[in-house]
Amino acid sequence: MPSLSDLDTSLPTQRTSSPPVPADVPPPPVQRTVVDPCTCGHGQAAHEHYRPGSDCGTCGRLGCAEFRPENGFFRQLWRKITASS
Repeated sequence: MPSLSDLDTSLPTQRTSSPPVPADVPPPPVQRTVVDPCTCGHGQAAHEHYRPGSDCGTCGRLGCAEFRPENGFFRQLWRKITASS
């Protein structure tokens, strides 16, 4: 049986406050490259919904009302016309 003088060493001691150790922050997820982006910069998948409409799910209806390919035929034609002028 322990004697009274041994009580200080046999009982757990109170924890002292220490600064919190910063957790390892995970790296941000890898951004997927959009192959054929809209003029708003988002992919066609952002314009597909479970409801009617083709507005951008990220920009919203007021930001981008429909999917317009950045490298569509008319945009490429317009670039050729304005580059030759």
